[in-house]
Amino acid sequence: MAETALGMATTLVGSALGVASSAAREEMGLLLGVQDDIWFIGDELKMMQAFLRAADGARENAGVLKAYLELIRDLAYDIEDCLEEFMASIKHKSLRQQLLSLRARHRIAVQIRALKQRVQEVSQRNKRYNAIKITPSTSTNVIGDTELSRNFTALNVEEAQLVGLDEPKKKLMELITKPKAHMEHETFNTCPRVISLVGMGGLGKTTLAKKVFDSKDISDFFSTRAWITVSQSFDQKEIFKEMIKQLFGFESLNIFLENHQGQVLEVRHLAGYISRRLKGTRYLIVLDDVWTIDAWNLIKVTFQDIGKDGSCVVVTTRNGKLAEHCCPPSYIHHPEFLGEEEATTLFLKKTNKSLDDLEKDENTKGVVKEVLNKCGGLPLAILTIGGLFANKDTKEWRSLYKQLPWDLATNPSLDALRRVVSLSYNHLPSYLKPCFLHLSIFPEDFEIEKKHIVNRWVAEGFIADDTTTRTLEEVAESYFYELMSRSMIQPSKLDDLGNVKACRIHDIVHDIAVSISRQENYAAIPGGQMPNIATRGSIRHLSYFSSGKLDASMDLSRVRSFTLFSELLDPAASLCSDQFKMLRVLDLKNSISIARQRDIKNIGLLLHLKYVHFPASYIYALPRSIGNLRGLQILDIRISNIATLHSEITKLQNLRSLRCSKEIDNSYVRISQYGEWLKVALELIASGDHDEYRNEIANFYMGFSSCWSCSNGVKLPKGVGSLKQLQILEKVDIRRTSRKAIKELGELTQMRKLAVAGRGASKKKSEAFCETIEKLSSLRSLSVSSKDMDNVDELDMLVSFESPLLSLDRLKLEGQLKEIPAWVAKSVNLVKIDLEYCKLKEVEALAQLPNLMQFSLFREACGAEKLVFRKHAFLKLRILQLYYSLTLGEVKFEETATPNLEKIRIDRCKLTSGINGIKHLPKLKEMYIWGCILAKQDMLQDEMNKHTNRPVLQMLDCKPANPDDSEVKVEVTESISEAGETSQS
Repeated sequence: MAETALGMATTLVGSALGVASSAAREEMGLLLGVQDDIWFIGDELKMMQAFLRAADGARENAGVLKAYLELIRDLAYDIEDCLEEFMASIKHKSLRQQLLSLRARHRIAVQIRALKQRVQEVSQRNKRYNAIKITPSTSTNVIGDTELSRNFTALNVEEAQLVGLDEPKKKLMELITKPKAHMEHETFNTCPRVISLVGMGGLGKTTLAKKVFDSKDISDFFSTRAWITVSQSFDQKEIFKEMIKQLFGFESLNIFLENHQGQVLEVRHLAGYISRRLKGTRYLIVLDDVWTIDAWNLIKVTFQDIGKDGSCVVVTTRNGKLAEHCCPPSYIHHPEFLGEEEATTLFLKKTNKSLDDLEKDENTKGVVKEVLNKCGGLPLAILTIGGLFANKDTKEWRSLYKQLPWDLATNPSLDALRRVVSLSYNHLPSYLKPCFLHLSIFPEDFEIEKKHIVNRWVAEGFIADDTTTRTLEEVAESYFYELMSRSMIQPSKLDDLGNVKACRIHDIVHDIAVSISRQENYAAIPGGQMPNIATRGSIRHLSYFSSGKLDASMDLSRVRSFTLFSELLDPAASLCSDQFKMLRVLDLKNSISIARQRDIKNIGLLLHLKYVHFPASYIYALPRSIGNLRGLQILDIRISNIATLHSEITKLQNLRSLRCSKEIDNSYVRISQYGEWLKVALELIASGDHDEYRNEIANFYMGFSSCWSCSNGVKLPKGVGSLKQLQILEKVDIRRTSRKAIKELGELTQMRKLAVAGRGASKKKSEAFCETIEKLSSLRSLSVSSKDMDNVDELDMLVSFESPLLSLDRLKLEGQLKEIPAWVAKSVNLVKIDLEYCKLKEVEALAQLPNLMQFSLFREACGAEKLVFRKHAFLKLRILQLYYSLTLGEVKFEETATPNLEKIRIDRCKLTSGINGIKHLPKLKEMYIWGCILAKQDMLQDEMNKHTNRPVLQMLDCKPANPDDSEVKVEVTESISEAGETSQS
């Protein structure tokens, strides 16, 4: 698959050229005495880039071309590595230091000359083997590939029709024949009505549309119909000729062509003829397999605003953005994956087996279940793999299943399935191909967090600065949604406001991605389902799914990312050694082990690191060599034992995200008594419990360096104002951080998210913090914590600034407040507010926030006996959460209050007067009440049953109110106390 290499190589070449500016390359050349060689390499790579763009999708001489592209790709990688290595050797170094590194620079000069020679050799090889041969006919090959895949699908139409299409067919028929009067409220109120079927390849969109198209009810309803297959590349004239033939008959097409004989036939002639003939006609046109908005715009000129009422155009596509572009949301239909029962039925039909056969053989039944899990309800996958199994004895099915990942890449029997999935990949623009291929490093069926993969893409250099006001992370997020729109990934987790938090890759798509990764020598995945993915050349990405040892035979010198999904490898300390000298990404986020201090002592050797993520760890201090990592962008060491960040951190001027927080456990207070701690430590050594001993040591270092502070924040050093690129910072201990460092935070004008712990902060430091916050004009998320329950005014001091934060959309305040600060009510872009331990008597100050959608009152945030939502208040509020409040006795909704409220969650509250006014919430969908003392439960249930919106009510472990029952009060008090120790919102 030569074209897959082209997209990757194009991106790599672009990255290589972007490493050094012209001035930087000239400086490098003068220092090394190889200026001409550097400019030669740069110019040659520009030509390579132009060739790769022209060749994308070419298939002539695929074998030779593929080999040639592999050489270019590896050459681009090596040039980029060489340039980065040199820049790291001279950047931020004095003349004396540069002179001391002459030996290293001489080695790089030799490498550059060798690279020049390789470029020349690659050019000579092309002349010998005539690898470059790009002709206009390449587009026809794309059509051919598409048609082969679609023809195979058509062979299975009759079979697929027998399973799970009755209900979808009914829904689609209703959409197509629905009277136009029902569309009056739609913004797309045009003729004809447009309906989109959108989903990933192989889902059955074409099969469903064809079944409806061929039905007698549809043929009776419409005067004329046409089924037009569009595909990735198409000839507009040929599409319009086919329309004329199907809509008006073959004779009409011949007459039209005869009338235009001797003229230059243009698209406008064909489009005008179709438009004239369709006037006053009720017609149905199905445009099958439309890939782009541009394609839709080219075709729709024939029928736009033309036709009798009831005319309809159906579009099948893999592109969600296209579906949204051509029709309103209510007319977008998403065919669903087959359920377990339907998938089993379809698989058994294809393999000529029955349910009785499965019941007789538990082994076969287990294999079928695993196969269907891999197919994930995708009809084409079930049919194709079922066909592979149909000709084999059931005793062979287990070995066939284990071989599936490899077969998807090589077995001709699965070629059509491979083509259907690969078409979506091949159609991705060059900037999305490396982003998608990078997902192959995750295990099968793994839930990938959006923020995690977005940060990885940025660190890998996949994201180009679009020269707008958007950050690299925002551009990367748009790439994520584009992949989702193209049905390459599926959303798997949403937050309460409907934003995508995580995604998954369909197992079949994942296997195809892994096979492409293997072909491109992109990643090595020891312990994965397809072993030895990279066995030749230099490994660029290394991902471990299982525990073990680093393979001593691997060349790790060019590895760019290391990702771990298992326990730390043995030896773990080797992860931060000069073996990984080109490492950009060290990602242990999903590792199940806890990193120790010695595991990172040599991290300063990894000069090219841009992304470091350690999960919960025993790390109690960052080594001073961290200052060597001048290109570091992401440093995530949350839930550690680090109490203080030393001044070396201020050298990391490319840092975009710094997350560091202390983990306070039950032993933390005990070890403040040195004698008691020493006794416990000796006992742990004697028992051989080394992990717990390391935890005790880490806790001791953390306590000693922070003077036994119970804050989970860390101390920032002076000079933090130099981190101009910083966008995320958490969690800062205001009490222990100097006033100068706090003021310097105000210089970080790109800050988007800030979390601070302010318990015990002095008045002067609180004032400095308030002055700082008012300067952060880009701040979107602010969290301020101060849980000193003895000082009512403490949180008030930390949030006593006056100016509203107009960019802020998320706010969390934790600690006692006299009242809600006035600036909060003026921060009109707030979408989400979390309050905790505030003990507020009222929340009326927030009632008129125009964009507030989620409001949460956690652990004694509300100190009132009655929480009333008054008329015309909280107009945009959709989600209300009330957790752990002893004083709150009643929640009441007045008429016209919270008209958009959809979800209410109440947890461990003592509502002795109940929940009143539910009938005033017209959009309520669900109410969840758990562990509460709740009055009027029957009345609440009755009110919910009578509600016009029929909301769902879930009550678990709720007790009726009894004001005289002191035991109940004690029980709730204990529950709240436990929750305060163990849970976070």
